[in-house]
Amino acid sequence: MLDPVFPMPLAALLAGVLLLLTARIYLKVGASVGAWRKRVLLLFRAAGLALVLLLLLQPSRREALPPPPKERVTLIGLDTSLSMKQRDVQRASRLDAAKNALLEAGLIGRNGVAENPRLRLFEFGADAQPIVNSILDLTPKGPTTRLNQSILTMLNVPAGSQDANGLILLTDGHDFELVNPARTGAAARLRQIPVYAVPLGKQGNVRDVSVRITAFQPYCYVKQKARLAAALRLIGCEYEDLTVQLLRQGQVVQTKRVNSGELQELPVEFEVAEGQVGQYEYEIRVPPLEHEVDTANHSAMTYLNVIDQQIHVLLLEGDPYWDTTFVQRSLMRNDKFDVDALVRYGRDASAEARSPDGRDVRYGRERVRAIRKTETAAPLRAPETLEQFSHYDLIFLGRLVDQVLTSGQIKLLDQYVRDCGGTVVFGRGSAFANASAASELEPVLWDDKANVRVRLDATAEGRNLAAFRGLSEGAGGLDTLPDLLGGHQAGAAKPLTSTLALAANREDGAAAPAIVHRRYGSGQVVSVGVVGLWRWGLNSKAEGPNTPFDRFWDQMILWLLAGRDFIPSRQFSFRPNSANILLGERVYFRVAMRQNDASLKTVPLTLYLGDAEVGRVNMTAAGSQGGRLAGEFIPQRVGRYRAVASFPDGTSQESRFIVYTENLEETEVAVDVVGLRRLCESSGGRLLEPGDLARLFKELNSEKDEAAPQTRLCPVWNQAWVFYLAGVLFGMDWFLRRRWGLC
Repeated sequence: MLDPVFPMPLAALLAGVLLLLTARIYLKVGASVGAWRKRVLLLFRAAGLALVLLLLLQPSRREALPPPPKERVTLIGLDTSLSMKQRDVQRASRLDAAKNALLEAGLIGRNGVAENPRLRLFEFGADAQPIVNSILDLTPKGPTTRLNQSILTMLNVPAGSQDANGLILLTDGHDFELVNPARTGAAARLRQIPVYAVPLGKQGNVRDVSVRITAFQPYCYVKQKARLAAALRLIGCEYEDLTVQLLRQGQVVQTKRVNSGELQELPVEFEVAEGQVGQYEYEIRVPPLEHEVDTANHSAMTYLNVIDQQIHVLLLEGDPYWDTTFVQRSLMRNDKFDVDALVRYGRDASAEARSPDGRDVRYGRERVRAIRKTETAAPLRAPETLEQFSHYDLIFLGRLVDQVLTSGQIKLLDQYVRDCGGTVVFGRGSAFANASAASELEPVLWDDKANVRVRLDATAEGRNLAAFRGLSEGAGGLDTLPDLLGGHQAGAAKPLTSTLALAANREDGAAAPAIVHRRYGSGQVVSVGVVGLWRWGLNSKAEGPNTPFDRFWDQMILWLLAGRDFIPSRQFSFRPNSANILLGERVYFRVAMRQNDASLKTVPLTLYLGDAEVGRVNMTAAGSQGGRLAGEFIPQRVGRYRAVASFPDGTSQESRFIVYTENLEETEVAVDVVGLRRLCESSGGRLLEPGDLARLFKELNSEKDEAAPQTRLCPVWNQAWVFYLAGVLFGMDWFLRRRWGLC
């Protein structure tokens, strides 16, 4: 065959042009040497050119190479994950049924070892590995199944002089790797290895209910309403009525009846409140169902830490009005709060002075009333340092606060929230006459224009808060409360701002944000854009400090502070990341300091399982974040743990958590026939019955090697004599021309 350097038409054109030019030149130049000499020269030159043109065509000979001999083997994968211990195949476990199928097909002997040298046996779960001993010794012990990873491992084993003619899987199809089976089948087809599967196990859903705690509230206050949230994971319980129990310290205290519908996960919530300080263990439990697969996962526990430290609140008001006056009075008569208030009530040209009773202070021309719930010897002044701001757990702002605080103090207020985890409530819309004074601190900037006669409606997010649920408990809910006097229009909201309530106009029903919440740095801010909440405090049917207004602000402030890292009146706050830890996962601990102490580099932590010490951890500085230390621990066993942190001031704090185990291999045990069919068909294989194994193995081993023979080109032009011949032809042409006197 020819393999020309140039396309054949171009090579033919080049040959014709060269031969034509050669003939013309030699006929013209050789006129002086005679006819026979001219023909001899033309013959040598034409022969040399023809030989060169032939070399450009690269004549070669095609030779067939027989394919190298390869041993063709059959791969068999045996699933040994925990789901294979289910006894739903003729009263035998799935793994025993797989062993029996291999024995009956004659693929293994009575000793459990493959008798045919063309068989390769594997076991798989999280990954695949060859079976070196008898398969009769295998037990279902794999904690999970990663089908894609296992199949790829088995496909990559044949190498060198071996080829696989098929992969046979004996499995229930469980897969927690979440890889599309068609993708795995395509990888097998690319290697020309079809996958065949023998599904083992009962088809359809089994019945199982498992409970998981979904929300962790590290602490709450005495008499504060706290939510305990859990999720029920449902398998095979469609449209079934379930009983959910809440147990406190082992005793049933609440019961709910829920219907599962078609849901696979059903949220459940309980609301609790404790009247005394302490740590309380709660359990959410569903009684076992009839024919349930696993009854060890139908309950989950959590802990609720109840504290009674008074919450330090600072109220700043530059333009007194009923809203802030009612808030001040409500917090003053609430035992949970220790209130300091600075209220500007006038201007005076005199120098700074103090009234005889020590309560009226003049800041330049501003006259400010200092009010304290708990009297101390030191006079009450506006905070002037970050440490003084951090003394307060919450700062409540009225209007024209920049008449009470200087620009430097306002910057410290911003830093108090952003860097120190403080909480600020804007109780009457924008708190500053100068809109840019704290533009970053305020979640929204409210316009002066206000709608009149509005009612408050909680949003979906707000309805989850105890502050709004308490308002809705009575007949009619929020609709029975007095209308508010007005609501300000909100400007553009800052990032991470959420709306907790809307102000709806009574006339046209138009709604606008009324109460918004924002995470700012490590702290949080709430801004109220409605006027007239004080009207909720004028309720003749409520006794004492139990008006809707009192309940609203009580629960709102408790909710805000429950989301902080700090516990009131404590320098150190210690907590784990959760009260429920899955075995094998890390539990993270953190310590937050109210006042940053740069000299504190480590805090020792001791962990107990029951009464036995199981570990010690040193919590160290958490990166560049000042005032925080962190540590971690990996529990090795399930059970109830205690973590005790010892602080340099001689105090200690304890938190409890539970370590549990959960294995979906033993709960989601239905055979996945659909997934196995997609895997097999996408690879070129098919599903099998156990009785088809012997016939399939015979078919696979009787298939001829269909590998296409390899070919190679052997050039016949690159021989030494060819080049010598070309040299001789052109050399003779040159020699004779010189001898006969031609140029």
